[in-house]
Amino acid sequence: MLKALSLTCCIASAVLASMPAQAEPDVACGYGSQEAWDKISLMYVGAWQIKHHAGYVISGPMTIPHPESGNVETIQIEMSADGGLVGTHPQAQQPVVFSWADEPPWSFEAHAADDGVPAPMLSSSDVEMLMGCGVENLARLIGRTQATIDGVTVDMTLRLMVVGTDQMYGIFHTSAVVKGIPVKSWRAVTLTR
Repeated sequence: MLKALSLTCCIASAVLASMPAQAEPDVACGYGSQEAWDKISLMYVGAWQIKHHAGYVISGPMTIPHPESGNVETIQIEMSADGGLVGTHPQAQQPVVFSWADEPPWSFEAHAADDGVPAPMLSSSDVEMLMGCGVENLARLIGRTQATIDGVTVDMTLRLMVVGTDQMYGIFHTSAVVKGIPVKSWRAVTLTR
């Protein structure tokens, strides 16, 4: 237990250290409307480094820790013909199609609790404290894609908050049914340039 808590504290410290300084939140806190996002979304086109942090897998009644991936991967974000953003990854079967999150403010800790897992290493409340504004004032994107692995269709959802010109933070969520058993996963992710 102490080892897991220590690991979580180390990961959170690394994410906090890489987040924008307090002088930058005014910019990111102004992206929280569709109109504001449309004006600046082109700035987010390009190569991004994505890091998958620790999380949890829920398989039937079991909750299993999911370790951090040691790899930093590259995802290329491009503008689609309709003006939206699309992410491509060399290992992905299909692109990740991003849409504007027209949803109530996210509470990663509450959503995790609904799924029966501990809160992510950096909760939405932590992000609000760091940014100096509510998550509803930040641009929030939802990326969706699917993959078929060994005959099983896996739905993937990436919920991202834009926390600066060169950083996004969120949760990568997967869900599938394997031999009649629902399997879900939750992992914190950071995207940086």
